[in-house]
Amino acid sequence: MKLELSEKFKRAVPVLDELEKHGYQAFFVGGSVRDAILGRLINDIDITTDATPSEMKEIFKTADHYAGEKHGTDLVFFQHENYEITTFRVDGQYLDNRHPDKVFFTRKLVDDLARRDFTINAFAMNQQGQVFDYFDGLTDLANQTIKTVGEADQRFSEDALRILRAFRFSSQLNFAIDPSTLAAAGDMKANLQTIAVERIYSEFTKLLSGTNPGRSLSQMFQIGIVNFLPGHQLLESTQGVFTNYPGSGQSEDAVNWVKFIYLSHLKSNKLVHYLKQWKMSRHLETQILASINFLSKKDIDNLDLYEIGKTIHIALRAVPRPDSQQLLDRFANLPMHKDNELQLDGQDLMTLKIPKGPVYGQILSDLKNKVLLSEIKNTREILLEEALHDYSDLGTIEK
Repeated sequence: MKLELSEKFKRAVPVLDELEKHGYQAFFVGGSVRDAILGRLINDIDITTDATPSEMKEIFKTADHYAGEKHGTDLVFFQHENYEITTFRVDGQYLDNRHPDKVFFTRKLVDDLARRDFTINAFAMNQQGQVFDYFDGLTDLANQTIKTVGEADQRFSEDALRILRAFRFSSQLNFAIDPSTLAAAGDMKANLQTIAVERIYSEFTKLLSGTNPGRSLSQMFQIGIVNFLPGHQLLESTQGVFTNYPGSGQSEDAVNWVKFIYLSHLKSNKLVHYLKQWKMSRHLETQILASINFLSKKDIDNLDLYEIGKTIHIALRAVPRPDSQQLLDRFANLPMHKDNELQLDGQDLMTLKIPKGPVYGQILSDLKNKVLLSEIKNTREILLEEALHDYSDLGTIEK
């Protein structure tokens, strides 16, 4: 097969040419080639060569002490671009179900491709667009099948994260997992206990954003993989969310996580603990908690809209309501969206001779709520008057 190179590949062709000029082989490799064949958007381009890292340093300017160098990967700076280039290699013994204890460089492209996880990721392509397929990956692409390179048991015992990658690719590409590969995933699932939570989170997040996450989640439930996901013990019943998950049709991580959590029906006292188990960012955790709290309410007032803020867009994209548009319109028309939009602050309260203290926060909060509920207008004169009422026995705030 020969492809027409996209602009992203064309920009990287000079790197391959430079390596070849110095007597080395060089190819585009992996997922970028797969996506080019499928006509999908290409993100990162990976390059492989038989030049060793030390040989690359004689040709290019490279990063100093690059983390991947001991495994054959160097960061190359060329023509105002950065490229990760990896030497053809054969992996040594895997001792931790994740990383080889050592790698051995090779001069054969086929040896390098043979160590890769799935046939659809084991392509190489030269700068003329000629695709090299040693493991029948083109057939698996045509059949929309996820299949390991070589024996599935061996691939999954080498790196247990490949188990989740199989389900992630199945979801993203809407491909079926080959029966022997699926069976091996079930046999080797206990090895997932050795994988860092951060890596599991990354794969699961990509799975949720795929075109068919429902099938992947259902199969993970059927063969028991869900029992090795972070926080699984906190879910009272995994069957519903995993066997009937509809997906969100969205690419944003927060939207997909909100939908998944909402359909998990986690009790509020367990929700925070469950999210902590996934070691996600604090920002995402906050978005999920705010969205679930908002979606749990039947009647929404302006205080609820203000509290959730811009996260309302995430919540309602994840779990649309019959009144979604009305809520979005109401949010857009709130008299204020941030605390600093209140036309009164602590300096103004000082002019009223109100003693400094916690009462300032109480008064300002009460004024904000009254503005949001349209009980008073957000003007300095009105707020000053109302602040005095709050501070007196006539208002709602006690001295």
